[in-house]
Amino acid sequence: MRNVHQRSHFTISIMALMLIVSLSGMGFAADGQVDLNTSTAKELQQLPGIGKGLAKRIIDYRTANGPFKTVEDLLKVKGIGKKMFARMQDRLTVGSSPQIAVSE
Repeated sequence: MRNVHQRSHFTISIMALMLIVSLSGMGFAADGQVDLNTSTAKELQQLPGIGKGLAKRIIDYRTANGPFKTVEDLLKVKGIGKKMFARMQDRLTVGSSPQIAVSE
């Protein structure tokens, strides 16, 4: 009986650890921002106004055009207008994606 209890405790501990890791998400920055370059569709859907369709378009745009260089690049995705962008702008980041060098 004791062995069964130990296995149960171990299983619960592993499940809790897996839940914590899955909720941490690669697309979320430490401050709760959503990284446009690493977020999954599910993570993007946490943004106001983003459903499955728009999340897919964001990922499709990122796949076709490479990483977003600025959060404003999100406006290039069909269906993202200025009003929608304004509602989510403070929650967006492009993380440590490569930056374009500005020539002098």
